[in-house]
Amino acid sequence: MPIASRWLFFLCAGLIAVAPAAPLGQPGADAPAGMAPVPEGAFWMGRTRLWLIDEIGWQVRDRSDDRPVHRVDLPAFFIDTHEVTNAAYAALVAAKGAEPPWHWGGRVPPAGKERLPVYNVSWHEAVKYCEAQGKRLPTEAEWEKAARGGAEDLDYSWGNDYAGAPEGEGGRPIKRAHSASATGPLPVGSLAPNQYGLYDMSGNMWEWVADWYDLYYYSVSPTENPKGPERALYKVIRGGGWADSESRYGTVYFRNFTLPETSQPTVGFRCARSDTTK
Repeated sequence: MPIASRWLFFLCAGLIAVAPAAPLGQPGADAPAGMAPVPEGAFWMGRTRLWLIDEIGWQVRDRSDDRPVHRVDLPAFFIDTHEVTNAAYAALVAAKGAEPPWHWGGRVPPAGKERLPVYNVSWHEAVKYCEAQGKRLPTEAEWEKAARGGAEDLDYSWGNDYAGAPEGEGGRPIKRAHSASATGPLPVGSLAPNQYGLYDMSGNMWEWVADWYDLYYYSVSPTENPKGPERALYKVIRGGGWADSESRYGTVYFRNFTLPETSQPTVGFRCARSDTTK
């Protein structure tokens, strides 16, 4: 190798070694406030492994709804870094664009509860809130890609164990998701985010998504930007909630559903927005 070429090689290698990598979760300059970008591209959607209850037939209902694993290609989009809070929802209530959740006992959330995720909000009310912000509910495919945080073939964005690796020798496993609680949700952002900078994609609140629920939809889902069946009875909820003791409910692929008219203390939401700059 000529000397000049050698010097150029080592200079480039040094730059590569010292240049800090941009965190995946770091919002770009064009990201709306309070949102994080999720890049365009394909990912594998659905569950790749069998749970013990699959093997021994102890399912209370058919759980083939998160299989088969299938390729999904999505355009870039933005998604809220946090679940919508009481404080944020109260702003729409104050503008008389929404009714307060019944448990507030008035038109403002209880004192000290402003940073808790809002709940007892139906799917229709969640849609109305997102539209008032110039946003929308994420599709189910967008939600799962965001929850994975760029990781493939994992149960959670951080790995396959519900708790993270212990801190130091003999330390307790790191708590990565809020569940199995008898006292309700935590303030948003209380635990570590995933690699896209998104908090509470596992645990804290189940989250409404845009799609109708169909048990067999994955068998017919289009590859390009799927949006769910045209019509069904239930809406999909994702992510697991604070009251759930079953850790698999908080996996990135677990699907659940409920009637869109229902409002529950374990169901909240976050909003998304298409990246129209791409």
